[in-house]
Amino acid sequence: MSKKLQQISVPLISVFLGILLGAIVMWIFGYDAIWGYEELFYTAFGSLRGIGEIFRAMGPLVLIGLGFAVASRAGFFNVGLPGQALAGWILSGWFALSHPDMPRPLMILATIVIALIAGGIVGAIPGILRAYLGTSEVIVTIMMNYIVLYVGNAFIHAFPKDFMQSTDSTIRVGANATYQTPWLSELTGNSRMNIGIFFAIIAVAVIWFMLKKTTLGFEIRAVGLNPHASEYAGISAKRTIIL
Repeated sequence: MSKKLQQISVPLISVFLGILLGAIVMWIFGYDAIWGYEELFYTAFGSLRGIGEIFRAMGPLVLIGLGFAVASRAGFFNVGLPGQALAGWILSGWFALSHPDMPRPLMILATIVIALIAGGIVGAIPGILRAYLGTSEVIVTIMMNYIVLYVGNAFIHAFPKDFMQSTDSTIRVGANATYQTPWLSELTGNSRMNIGIFFAIIAVAVIWFMLKKTTLGFEIRAVGLNPHASEYAGISAKRTIIL
């Protein structure tokens, strides 16, 4: 099987096997799997609103998937993506609540940059430990998920009272901070689809270009293939791991 055909067939086979396993589980517990999947696909694709909700969910998932893809090209298994995403989510939300009158274009840009920095710092900690102490990035990233979760909860509980709707939830961010737009909602049957999906598409293109067309991308791939040979060729494996 050619490499290109394998790249196409493996995901398709994985999806098929997942559906098949789900059907077997439903049949074991006495449910009609055909009816279940019919309702699943109708709910997802049977209306413009359902399709809009799919795109709403896709944005964050695509970005998280890209984070895993870059780490895996360097030969590492990043299990800390939920914590990294949560750190960005909390700090960008705090910033949005702290600056309710900031113009919308500047606010959107600021929340993106803040989330990138916060998630990057959380991701850099396991990278530094791996690069200099040889710790397992799998164990450290799993542990970081819980550290971010509990520190994040404490941080939210310490928000000013005027930020909070209840003990555990904040008020909604202002209209200048939301990624939702009326035209996207109207286009998709009043779904919650937002501009996040466009940022995700841009990120896919940027990451592809970075991995395939830049020196940094070459270094990442080289370290993933053989870190010792990369060091011999003058590529700093430690720097690449942390990046």
